Amino acid sequence: MATIREYFDTDAKVLTMHGAWTFGTQDGVALAEVIAKIAYDFEANAKYWYFYVPVMDDLSQCLGALFNSTEFENCRLGPDGDGVYVEMGHAEYSERQSTATLQFTRRVHLYLDFDLTPENRASLVAELLARGYFLSIRDREYARSRSASEKPLAFISHDSRDKDAFVRELAHELAKNFCTVWYDEFSLKVGDSLRSSIERGLRETKKCIVVLSPNFLSNDGWGQAEFDSIFTREILEKQNVILPVWLNVDVKDVYNYSPRLADKVGLAATLGVPEVARLLANAVKAGA
Repeated sequence: MATIREYFDTDAKVLTMHGAWTFGTQDGVALAEVIAKIAYDFEANAKYWYFYVPVMDDLSQCLGALFNSTEFENCRLGPDGDGVYVEMGHAEYSERQSTATLQFTRRVHLYLDFDLTPENRASLVAELLARGYFLSIRDREYARSRSASEKPLAFISHDSRDKDAFVRELAHELAKNFCTVWYDEFSLKVGDSLRSSIERGLRETKKCIVVLSPNFLSNDGWGQAEFDSIFTREILEKQNVILPVWLNVDVKDVYNYSPRLADKVGLAATLGVPEVARLLANAVKAGA
C-alpha cells in the first residue's frame, strides 16, 4: 500500500520547488520538519502549495505556526523568495513565461501522516476557508482508500500480437467501467522486473481475464506460463478465477488447448469491446 508521503512525492504533475521548514515551540523545542513544496503551473499562470507533515506530538501547534507564517501567506519558500527563478518558453520564440509572474491561487494541499476524524478534517477546511484559502487534506485514511481503489481488480492475460486489434481497447474500456486491471502498458514502468510484476498481478488480483485467440493458443512462452499459473491458482483456491474471452476461436480450438477451459462460459469478442468490458467489469466486481 502506498504511504501518504509517497502520494505527496508523486501527485504534483507540474514543475515544483521544495524546502524543509522546521517548526518548534516558543521555548525553542523542535516539533517537526515539514516539507513545503510550491507547484508552478505556467499554462494557468498559477502557483499553489503542497505540504507534507510527518508524525509528531502536537499537530495543531505545528499547523498553527505553518498557517500563520509569512511564507505561507505569500506562497514563497523563504523570506526573500523561492531561491530560484525559472523561465519557460521555446528557444526559438520570443514569448517567455517566468515564475515571477505566477499568481498564488490560495490552493493548499496538505498531506498529513495522521488518522484524522471527518470532523477534524472539516474543521481545518472551514478554518482555512474563512481566511481565504482552499484546503484539501490527504491523511492516512486517504492513502488507504486510494491504494485500495488503485489496486488492480483483474489481470489481463493475452498475446502481445492481439494488443492493437483488441486488448488495448479492452483495457481502456474496463477502466471506464471502474474496473482497474493489471495490463502491461498500464502497470509496468521502466526498470520493473517483468517476472515479479506479472506474478504479483496473477497472485493478487481477484480475477484473471484470459483473451483466447489463435495467437494465445499457439504461444508456448509467456502466454503458456501465465495460463499455467492462473490454472494452478484456480485449483488451489477452489474457485472460479478465469474469465475467458474468445477472440477468433471456436470451442474445438479451446478444447484442444485445454478441455477444462472449453467448459467455462466465456464472452465472444464479437459482442464488441464496450459490451465485453461491461460484462467483465460486472463479473469482476461481483466476484463471480
